[in-house]
Parts: sequence; structure tokens; C-alpha cells
Amino acid sequence: MSEADLSPRIPALLAAMDAEHRHVLDGVAALMLVPQERFGAAYGALVDEIEEGFRQEELMMDEIAYPTLKAHRRDHAELLALLHRLRPYLEEGNAPLADIVMGMIPHMLIRHMSAMDQELALALRQQGDHTVAGAEVAQGAQASGATGLSVDADCGPC
Repeated sequence: MSEADLSPRIPALLAAMDAEHRHVLDGVAALMLVPQERFGAAYGALVDEIEEGFRQEELMMDEIAYPTLKAHRRDHAELLALLHRLRPYLEEGNAPLADIVMGMIPHMLIRHMSAMDQELALALRQQGDHTVAGAEVAQGAQASGATGLSVDADCGPC
């Protein structure tokens, strides 16, 4: 996909990422209210949603050739490994472990969102700005060609 094709989609990608983050954090908050006998199943559903969100995020990173994709994927894998490792114990009704998990999940996700995903959002914004600026320079070059002015990519019409 070319930068020109991606640029108009960047605001939607950023909005989707924000919506996904809110949805996951709302899911964590809702999980805190689930009765113990249904906690394991609700936890499993939340982990599945997180996993799907990570998958979508990784597709987005692939699409923009994100430079720190491997590190971001590694963080996803580490988070998911821990969440999956705990799942059987929580499905068995281990209440003390459920309390510990509910104390750590929000912190783990917020750490990831505020560090890794914030960097991804910045890269998306920069890519969008770069693409828009490139289009403006190209339009300026076309206009200056008609008027005889020179165009410098760093300063626009000089």
C-alpha cells in the first residue's frame, strides 16, 4: 500500500486504536464486577478480545512498515503469555489469584498503551503528516512550474 493510500486512513486508524483501548479497559473494569463463579469464563473472553486487538494492531504496524514492530510484537507476546498462563487457574476458580490478576492487568495494559501504543500513534501521525506534506510539496511544484518559481521540499516556495 502506498503512503498516499494510507494517509486518509490514519485518522480512522488512530480513532480505532483509541476505541479499542477504551473497550479493553472497560472490559477490565466490568470483569471486576463479575461473580466468582463466572470469573474464569469472563476472563477468558477478555483475553480473547485483547489477543484480537493485538492482532489488528500488528496488521496495522505491518501495513505502515513500523520500525519497532519486533519489540512491539514481543511486548504483545509477553503480555499474552502471562494472561494465557493464568487462565486455567482462574477458570478453576482460584479466587486469591483472581484478586492478584485484577490488580495487575490494568497496570500491565496501561503501561503498554502509554509506552508502546503511544509510540505507534506518534508514528502514524508522523506518517500522515509526512504524506500530507509530500502532497503539498508536489502540488507546489506543479504550481511553481507554471509560474517559474522554484520549490524546495524543506521550505516550500522560496
